[in-house]
Amino acid sequence: MPKTLMLEVPNEVYQALQQEAAKTGKSPEQLAVEWLALKSNRGKAEALQPFFGAWQMASDERARIEEMLDEERHLEEGTK
Repeated sequence: MPKTLMLEVPNEVYQALQQEAAKTGKSPEQLAVEWLALKSNRGKAEALQPFFGAWQMASDERARIEEMLDEERHLEEGTK
């Protein structure tokens, strides 16, 4: 069941939300929920990296894992 969360954010954070929302056609609230969801899942694929290559996998599976790791790295770089 969804929960309501009220946040007070700095003006620059809200402005970034508004700008991105305008580009995507989403509301700032929708975008904030998506960003929070991404952040809550971030790091899960990276945690598996020490085991990467420890078992046999199809090339498409390997490509998907590498894609997920690249996405996480890109998100981390974008937040610094």
